[in-house]
Amino acid sequence: MSYFLRVFCQSVEPMTASQIIEFIRDGCYFETPPEFELFPPEAAAAEKLWKSLVIHYQQGKRPVRLELNVGDPLLQAEIEEVIEITELSERSPAQFSLQQWLVASQQVMAIACDLEGLSDAAWEMIDCLEAFVAQGWNGIIYAPDDGFYNSQLQLIYRRSQPLSTVL
Repeated sequence: MSYFLRVFCQSVEPMTASQIIEFIRDGCYFETPPEFELFPPEAAAAEKLWKSLVIHYQQGKRPVRLELNVGDPLLQAEIEEVIEITELSERSPAQFSLQQWLVASQQVMAIACDLEGLSDAAWEMIDCLEAFVAQGWNGIIYAPDDGFYNSQLQLIYRRSQPLSTVL
């Protein structure tokens, strides 16, 4: 079953595929270095905007897929979808702050993974990658059915149970 995490970022600075690949390679999460599949392929050489990056981390396991949306209709649709989810909570200052944060997002990285079949090493890579992206591009992390996290992976808001008014 696919599970989608999202990192909503306010920074307009481009998030390059080479930065993401280098971060994963430097992390030494896996016994065998993962293989990467980038779309469009020329994005790596030219440091251009990329759309998706597939991480093949272990033979026989479904790869982790990253998708980047920057200033396009899909970004707006994702923001609206998550705001609708927060609308299911009681009105609060924390909810309002979160919604304002989401509206100001300039890019979102979605992380698609196999919720049931993901290895512990792959989970560790994903956690570290979320924090790296959130710290580097001023982002917050959304884990469906769990909540919203800051760049230190601390829970800042859970639907129907706001934990903090400070993002």
